[in-house]
Amino acid sequence: MRRGRQKGKVQRSSGAQAQQQQQQHHHQPPVSAARIYMQHGIDINTNLGEGYGHYKIEGEAEILPYVTSANIACGAHAGDPVHMEEALEMVRYYGLALGAHIGYPDIQGFGRRELHLSSSELRATVLFQLGALSGMARTFGFEITQVRPHGYLYRQMSHDVRVATIVAKAIAEFDPWLVLIGPASNSLLAAGERAGVRVAPEAWVDRVYDGDGNLLPHTHSRAILKSPHEILRQASNLIFKNQVHAVDGTVVRIDFQTIHLHAGVPDCNHIAEELRRMLPHACALTSEPFSVEQEDVEPELAYT
Repeated sequence: MRRGRQKGKVQRSSGAQAQQQQQQHHHQPPVSAARIYMQHGIDINTNLGEGYGHYKIEGEAEILPYVTSANIACGAHAGDPVHMEEALEMVRYYGLALGAHIGYPDIQGFGRRELHLSSSELRATVLFQLGALSGMARTFGFEITQVRPHGYLYRQMSHDVRVATIVAKAIAEFDPWLVLIGPASNSLLAAGERAGVRVAPEAWVDRVYDGDGNLLPHTHSRAILKSPHEILRQASNLIFKNQVHAVDGTVVRIDFQTIHLHAGVPDCNHIAEELRRMLPHACALTSEPFSVEQEDVEPELAYT
């Protein structure tokens, strides 16, 4: 496991201490303690292995050369052991950071139907999915870096602090070093603060936002941008201005640390290539911002 590989005593600063040290070293403006720190750029993440049985999502592999992390479906809303193993092979081949793509147990509805689980059921569902992917990833020598919710669970987390906190606390139970990717909302930040996990607010290049900065639901007739030109224009506005034009025409600021791109966008190859060109210094999220101080190493371990 992650902690077992470290020799000596690992000193991990508190969120506030780590933030202060990072700001002093890199002269960064103050940020929420729940936000992760990224040294070089923005992460570009995508979903992977969202098929089931004989069904596969077309185009998933085509955009992998242009992203920095991939979130593998863990068998709830999509995915099965064979798809997960194939996805892990691709993550290894392209050298990507590994994420768990978790959702409600709803294969038939692809995790987009409205479901309401009790706190204990939701916690168990999250832990089950993380355990499944983590177990398979270890056979490849991987560990999970991030966790990204899917579908209706993702939507809930944008406005329901209770649901977001249950998910964040389950992640913290499994591994408090993981990064929670989610909607760029106050609910996500509040959940991260409550659970003691770091979060990475996310922006979408092909989804339409409302005037409050929330994604329109999939059932909305204008929820998805269908023109490559519109998608790239929104990507440019996000990357260079931190803003989008909402469905009502207003300009909304979106603060994010990762951009989501999936295989379902029109002309996904071209979109992915252009997005990476806009972000030449794109980098994956990191799950371990710790340091090992020399004076903290046990004397008997110093020469092992």
